[in-house]
Amino acid sequence: MPQRIAVIGAGIAGVAVAKQAPVGAHVELFDAHPERSATRVATGLVNPVVLKRRRVVWRAAEALAAARAFYPDSVRGSEPIYEVLRSPEEVNDWNALADHPTLGPYLGPLVESPAGIKGICLGTVNESFRVNLRAFADAARSEFTLREVVVETLEPLPKGGWLLNGTQEYDVVVLCEGYQARWAEHFWGDLRFARTSGQGLRVSLTRGPQVMLHRSHFLLPEPDGTYQLGASYGWGISSGTALPPSPQASQTDELLDSARAWIQTEVTVHSAWTGIRPTTSDRRPRWGWHPECEGLGLLNGLGSRGTLHAPLLAQELWSALKR
Repeated sequence: MPQRIAVIGAGIAGVAVAKQAPVGAHVELFDAHPERSATRVATGLVNPVVLKRRRVVWRAAEALAAARAFYPDSVRGSEPIYEVLRSPEEVNDWNALADHPTLGPYLGPLVESPAGIKGICLGTVNESFRVNLRAFADAARSEFTLREVVVETLEPLPKGGWLLNGTQEYDVVVLCEGYQARWAEHFWGDLRFARTSGQGLRVSLTRGPQVMLHRSHFLLPEPDGTYQLGASYGWGISSGTALPPSPQASQTDELLDSARAWIQTEVTVHSAWTGIRPTTSDRRPRWGWHPECEGLGLLNGLGSRGTLHAPLLAQELWSALKR
């Protein structure tokens, strides 16, 4: 088993890899640009259902089990997500899909729609929850040596192991770089990244429901009485060298116009945030060990499901190394 491990990238993928590394190993995290991490603005939702398409998320049952074991109760909310159902047809569809062999277990009971929301009722998304991801990631990083430097060089050593920046030697390196993916694309080639930008809003409502809602977007209550609304999707980021874009008025208008179709109360915008998701063209994560470069691992491409999938795939990554 490796004694010295370098994890490049300290977002949720890197944190999950570090925390589940082999017992007794010395782990160091490298992240020169934490402000670019999607984890910085992620909502922390653990959701087994693609609600817009009414289908089960890839490997949902396994990922949920791993996530529940990985995230401590201190950073997990107890309330589920609720889908806003606005017509009798939607209510009938929800009830009918509740008998589906794979989707049904996640479509829970119907409950009353709260004041200020245009909906006949709400559908409960079973087994969904929210993680205070920023607090969890900050606490996890403090458990390891964090080097806020750019990895300028990464070279295999003749007798095994890796040399970082010409001076630091490690038995194993795991690349968790997020959308930037500089070294992952260097060693693996084209990983079919399709990086997507997103914008969300922090808003207040004159009558706000104290539960997590989804319709066109998510509406998530915060401890200070405000809400997170979002996030949008924007394509066309061709390179990992791009910086997260500045908030756009057009994106704000799009989010508000969409939300006002189902939020029946005044919405006040306080601020906007943006980020870039490490999405792939086939919406599948990239993880495993390099077929030719011994001791070089990868976990990336988690997209908007990083909070859900990172614990499971990090666990599988290390299990594969043991074999």
